[in-house]
Amino acid sequence: MIPIGGIRVISFSPPVPLSEQNMESLDLSSYPPAPVTWAYNALDTVCEPLGCGDWRQLAPESLTQKGAWLSEEFQLKAPVSELMPPLLTYPEYLQQTSSNYSLNSLKAFAFETPSTSLADVTTPSSMLVLVFLVIILRTTKAILLPLFSAFGRQAARHTHGKDWEKANAVRIVKFGEYVFRLFFHSGISAAGIWYFWDKEWWKQGGTKTLFLEYPYQEVAPGMTWYYLVQSAYNLEAMLSLLELSFTVSVFPPRIAWKKTVRGDFREMFIHHVITNLLVIGSSFFRFTRVGSMVFLVHDISDVPVDLSKLANFLKWKATTATCFASMVLVWCMTRLGALPFVIFRSVIQESWMVCTSGHIEPIYYLHYQPLFVVLIGLLILLHLLWFGMFIQMGWLLISKGEAQDLAEHKKGEHVAVPTKKKQ
Repeated sequence: MIPIGGIRVISFSPPVPLSEQNMESLDLSSYPPAPVTWAYNALDTVCEPLGCGDWRQLAPESLTQKGAWLSEEFQLKAPVSELMPPLLTYPEYLQQTSSNYSLNSLKAFAFETPSTSLADVTTPSSMLVLVFLVIILRTTKAILLPLFSAFGRQAARHTHGKDWEKANAVRIVKFGEYVFRLFFHSGISAAGIWYFWDKEWWKQGGTKTLFLEYPYQEVAPGMTWYYLVQSAYNLEAMLSLLELSFTVSVFPPRIAWKKTVRGDFREMFIHHVITNLLVIGSSFFRFTRVGSMVFLVHDISDVPVDLSKLANFLKWKATTATCFASMVLVWCMTRLGALPFVIFRSVIQESWMVCTSGHIEPIYYLHYQPLFVVLIGLLILLHLLWFGMFIQMGWLLISKGEAQDLAEHKKGEHVAVPTKKKQ
């Protein structure tokens, strides 16, 4: 047991990792590839309730004998969740600490206790917290966005005149959204840098520590709430994207595009789907260390993106050019640099180390790891597509002196000409 805030709680006892020599000798070449394990796992899932769970007996002996891909040694014998140490629930915490239901015990459980059920966003307790966080985010936006839009309206009127303001009402609405995004991305980036600054997987131990001693890596309360806030923001962002993109009528039944739809709606929607799948998957599989790195490089790169959009919405050319240059630089360093060549490389080349603790059989690693490779790879492809848009916008800015946000308008922007001198 370990003392936490004056209370004793049960702590995980991680196994002793394999030696470096044994780690290097781990041979995965004889195991079946992921598509094969996906196929027979799907058959097991379908056949078990139908009473044909012994379908392997119908396969040729050459495929079921020892060492063959359909042999028992390569079967997924239990759900992967059963291979991981259980997370502490609130009732279990109360029982172990001899505490009663109270705000103090709930606070100690949520904010002072590591590896609780809140660390997995698929648990009922986490989903309840996520609902509250999304409600808080949407309520906060409902209060702040009109204020931010009013500020943008005043700035536009002062800079460009009333005609520009009237002709760009949609732009002013989006201005408020991006002010909110700027505050969130700046705040969560600062919090992430502060919290993860001395974590071993960022500095001392290198990316190998993302996977060593898995799945007995403790999930600290700070990591738990970092994940919950990020998950709530991503869920709310998808809802906001749909609200800005579609209008729905019941009588008559009809779905139509709104004027506020983004020019890159398809890419952004896919990005949100992939991001939420990664959030859920990394939380469920306890890969929060990797997930936190993906979060942080995204948030840092979003700050200059938001600044560029705000400057461009107001058509402040000099400011837009400066923000645009910083956006391209930071994007290259984070989403096109750190993400593919540090994080993604580690997922591909070092993630096999989850097998070295002795608690995760290689077949489980080979079954699930490609899913994360595909999802992160798709993210990187989307980042390359957006970077292509940046190049087009940069060319327009240099050649024509016009800053057109192709992410907001696929075919360029059609807006009124300002009546006053641009800043």
